Amino acid sequence: MHWFVPKCPVEAEDKEWIEESMLWFIEEFGADTLRNTSVILPTAQFFPDQFSGDEDDLRALVNRVCDYMNVDPGRVELDIFTDRRAGAGRDLPVYEDSYSGAAGHYRKRRGKFVVSLESSQASDPTCLIATIAHELGHVRLLGEDRVTVDYEDHEPLTDLLTVFLGMGVFTGNSVFRFRQWDDAFSQGWQTERRGYMTEEMFGYALASLAWLRWEIKPPWSKYLEANVSAYFKGGQKYLEKTGDTLLKRL
Repeated sequence: MHWFVPKCPVEAEDKEWIEESMLWFIEEFGADTLRNTSVILPTAQFFPDQFSGDEDDLRALVNRVCDYMNVDPGRVELDIFTDRRAGAGRDLPVYEDSYSGAAGHYRKRRGKFVVSLESSQASDPTCLIATIAHELGHVRLLGEDRVTVDYEDHEPLTDLLTVFLGMGVFTGNSVFRFRQWDDAFSQGWQTERRGYMTEEMFGYALASLAWLRWEIKPPWSKYLEANVSAYFKGGQKYLEKTGDTLLKRL
């Protein structure tokens, strides 16, 4: 009977791309990296420092994520910019919007890796850490000459690398953000979509990570937000019940 065969949370093309890319990461970074990398969580254990959002705090946060992603912080320069479009709606009495802006940039300059961060993210640590992780993913891929900017999928591949290197709880949870406000001067709401992978893709990628590492009910999964958690659980159920994957457990 095939009535109760779980359904994969992603389309066949995305499933194949995630699995093939994870296999490539294992070749590039080594199986030990996959085995030994901690999944980083939004807890004081991983982020014990007080954070007020000033430049010194941002620098300290970048250094900490560098450590988690095995990037030399001495080679990373921090640049902060302001996207005026991001906060424009707060000037209106009632405001409704969906917004997608540049949260960060990566470039190389005089032998250093320049990570640029949009200033308003300081009010949302999850998105801020996700953006830092993505930009440092560029360091590991572009900066270390593993891929070139001409590679068509280098942005989603960078998103996926954050999962492989332990930052997937942050990048997965930051894909969709909803904010609303109601104060003496205005009220409204705003949605933002970030990143290059969907919540479904992050859910399946995290399930694939758990599959590779023989993690049946990983403690870190309780930190996933609702949608990503649902896709993660669906991916786990699919993999455990069908074994239909290119990935061989380590």
